[in-house]
Amino acid sequence: MTTDRDASSDIADVSRTWTKLGGDDPMWAVLTDRNKRRKDSGAWSPEDFLATGVDEITTVMARLGELGLEVGRARALDFGCGAGRLSHGLASVGFSEVLGCDISPTMLDKAREIVPDDACRFVQVTGTDLAAVETDSVDLVYSCRVLQHMPPALAHGYIREFWRVARPGAVVVFQMPTRPASSVAGRVLAALPVPVARVLRRGMEMHGTPEPDVQRLVESLGARMVTADPDTSAGSRWDGRLYVTTSA
Repeated sequence: MTTDRDASSDIADVSRTWTKLGGDDPMWAVLTDRNKRRKDSGAWSPEDFLATGVDEITTVMARLGELGLEVGRARALDFGCGAGRLSHGLASVGFSEVLGCDISPTMLDKAREIVPDDACRFVQVTGTDLAAVETDSVDLVYSCRVLQHMPPALAHGYIREFWRVARPGAVVVFQMPTRPASSVAGRVLAALPVPVARVLRRGMEMHGTPEPDVQRLVESLGARMVTADPDTSAGSRWDGRLYVTTSA
């Protein structure tokens, strides 16, 4: 069982890593394209970076529509908002308020610099909860390429918080890897010692949670798993899922 001290240590480690990444090259750290580093001539422009968020959120909202889920548009939560690309995407599809939360002050500084939407507000997460967000106040929680970078116990704690802040009838959507992939790259990863396998570029870590464990966690929170769509956000070395959950 993870203790409060363990969780505090974990969150401090995650904060240090992403504060440094946010200071070095925040847009590349969010979308790690080898040709998009700041030092390269083809580095992310704010406009192109934010456009990827609009595309992603448009696709997600269309998927929720296919699943027959009606989502209120009063307030959305972008957990692990980084430099704000998905917050901008959520504002672009009509949410009246978008709350972007992140552990990294340097990432939040970049989000405030490049995101043009008055609907977006950015708040730093400083603990293992979402203390800045009121209970039963959010219509949609969305998190992608975030929970994978923290130890599972910490990630699962935040999922519990998603359902604390979600209104009755809200939708909570989050992405997580499940296991190393069956590809050659995934088999190589699975064969490495765990500490080596977890560390990626510039100190980033990757962690997976088996799908049945996520299913049990969601059910324990009184929520319902609508679908677990295959997802490639974690890259070719990992199998992943985009989980769509709603009130039971």
